[in-house]
Amino acid sequence: MNLEMYLEKYRDEYPKEAVSYILKNYGNDLDVARPDLMNQVYDATGIFTEDNNPYLQYLNLIEDYFGLNNNILEIGGGFYPSLASHIADKQLILKSGTITVYDENLITTSLKNINLIKRNFTLNDSVDNFDLLIGIMPCQATPLIIKKANESKKNFFIALCGCTHFSQEYLMFHVPTQEAWFEYIRNIYYKTNIDDIKLIELESPTEYNRYPILIKKKHM
Repeated sequence: MNLEMYLEKYRDEYPKEAVSYILKNYGNDLDVARPDLMNQVYDATGIFTEDNNPYLQYLNLIEDYFGLNNNILEIGGGFYPSLASHIADKQLILKSGTITVYDENLITTSLKNINLIKRNFTLNDSVDNFDLLIGIMPCQATPLIIKKANESKKNFFIALCGCTHFSQEYLMFHVPTQEAWFEYIRNIYYKTNIDDIKLIELESPTEYNRYPILIKKKHM
């Protein structure tokens, strides 16, 4: 669908500020770093090719490490669950696996073969029925994903963003730099890791988000 059709369908589900941002920047930021808001719109409106679609690049990496015929939970899927849509398409071909997405900002709760839950995931939510937890630039949900995966002995795949989301206690004694945030996340992982599994760190597969990818995989 084109942008006009997309906004006709979803405009009222977005905050007004997000719609204004989309209209102002659509097509003008293809060669620069941009928020995931725009990547999701470009994916839904067919702007990306297979070669430059960041969600397909993430999907390929997830498939390489874990396969897609698993029960996957995405935490912080954003407004439009682009990655989950591609995972669902692949699982349909495989005839195996499920994909569930949590985010309070979801603009739809009805997409084929995806379980969409319009609220934020919490540490009290169960992950017993999932094999893999994923997050694409999940911002403040990053520590939550790591803690929940470690507590439940689950695998995870997280593509970090460039934001910092320190606890207030940490900010009392530290300068909130990007490198400090990455180290903060690593420390959370090793403090809560009861599986004694080394954290895997990879370079991003996409030019649209150059920050590290963190992977926990049992039984390498």
